[in-house]
Amino acid sequence: MKNNHVNGWFFLDKPIGVTSNFVLQKVKRIFHNCKAGFVGTLDPLASGFLPVALGSATKIISYIERVDKKYLFTVRWGVKTSTGDSEGEIIQEKKKYPSIESIKNNLNNYIGHLEQITPKFSSVKINGSRAYNLARKNIEFQTKNRKVFVKEIKLLNIISREKAIFSVECSSGTYVRSLAESIADSLGTVGTITELRRIKFGDCKKKLISLDYLLSLVHSEDQNKLVHPIDVVFKNVTKINLSDEQVKKVLTGNYIKMNEDISNESGSKNDLVFAKYADRYVALGMIEKRNFHPKKLLIT
Repeated sequence: MKNNHVNGWFFLDKPIGVTSNFVLQKVKRIFHNCKAGFVGTLDPLASGFLPVALGSATKIISYIERVDKKYLFTVRWGVKTSTGDSEGEIIQEKKKYPSIESIKNNLNNYIGHLEQITPKFSSVKINGSRAYNLARKNIEFQTKNRKVFVKEIKLLNIISREKAIFSVECSSGTYVRSLAESIADSLGTVGTITELRRIKFGDCKKKLISLDYLLSLVHSEDQNKLVHPIDVVFKNVTKINLSDEQVKKVLTGNYIKMNEDISNESGSKNDLVFAKYADRYVALGMIEKRNFHPKKLLIT
């Protein structure tokens, strides 16, 4: 079985002013150009929690893409831009600034299931091209509406009559810029985001590492100490140990029979399970009718 140089997760505090892909390329070079990928694109003007998968962890990215996220964001009332944030051109101004009471009374309307118009300045693909690239070239196109879920939204602070800080915990795919514009519209004004920071990603509660600190380790092996195990992004996932015969079957994509009934730590069945062999993660799969079915092989 092939042993990759590094496998696991690295949790980066993405700085403002660079793309998520720019940060990824920096990480790859520091980790000796190993295979890597990130989960949940952050815009250049957004900062915060960017999970980076290294080595075999890239194979399970699809299993955590849909987790809930939490953001802090600052809204500037009275101004609307072409991009929904301070990067765009001002396209509308309205000198009306909502009161604290009106903001608080209005926020309950944005909790629960919502339907959002996907902004044209977004990373969604339109016929193979990113929407924001088409928008910057003034190419006409249409985006589809998206159904999202907002678990909680709070007004945290009033900076001035023109600016307020909020927190929102929401489903994957929620456009916070669009949410801010909708809130402003319902308050009889316009608004745009001036700051956006992701502070939570699913159940991950690990300390974030700054890009500057990571770059300081470029000629050191200490960066490997910052990598978390491949299973850290899952909560209460059962691990099973495979025998010599079982691992041979799993590595060829075949299911194996379990000697006993297995359920995950939360008590539910038909859920994700990690298979291990000789203290190495071999596969991520499902337990169905006392059989382990591999879904993703983590080594070859």
